[in-house]
Amino acid sequence: MARDTKISAAEHCYRTLSRKIIGLELKPNEPIGEHALADLLGVSRTPVRDALSRLSAEGLVDLRSRAGVVVAPIRMDAVRTAQFVREQLELAIVAEAAQQSNRRILLGIRQAIEEQELAIVEDNPDLFFECDERMHALYCSLAGREGVWSFISDAKKHMDRVRRLSVQAGQLDQLVQDHQGVLEAVMARDTEKAREIMQLHLRRVMLDLSELGRLFAPYFEQNEAKAEDQSPAGQS
Repeated sequence: MARDTKISAAEHCYRTLSRKIIGLELKPNEPIGEHALADLLGVSRTPVRDALSRLSAEGLVDLRSRAGVVVAPIRMDAVRTAQFVREQLELAIVAEAAQQSNRRILLGIRQAIEEQELAIVEDNPDLFFECDERMHALYCSLAGREGVWSFISDAKKHMDRVRRLSVQAGQLDQLVQDHQGVLEAVMARDTEKAREIMQLHLRRVMLDLSELGRLFAPYFEQNEAKAEDQSPAGQS
């Protein structure tokens, strides 16, 4: 696999593995072999180990004595923390975005939403997710805070695996309606409405967490999944 020579081998390994884990190409609890990864990525085992060490610190892989390195299961606590951080930042962003006016960026947001509608028709969840990321990043640009998106991206890694499952499970039409509602509120400079819809939108995946835990049980840490299912929210 060709790599960007502008970054180190360890950074290349880290970015590639992180993308595959978050995108569920490497599934939760799936073993990761150092030798196979080194061959796949065209590097020695040392940068692979460095990348795995970083991913372990982020909670995306587990180092197990018998099984070796495996992709970490989805942990409810990590998802809740990621959602909390993301919500605080994105609500602040959309409030500031509603006070700005940049026709080019607003057009880019509208185009991203239209491409999501196309992704639904074509049954292309990868395209849907890609457009979703672009749309949220554009709100940071509209607010004049492009750099905040990198903080949001880092904070939401654990939540992104659940978002991927949510996209696979469907319910995409409602998400597009949310996106359209946020955009309309921002264009109308209605800060409170924009925040209200964005908050509801960001919390939808949390409302579906128990159901996703049942549909994709092997991907979740089992003790947490059972506890979630037995909680009052899980019984509703």
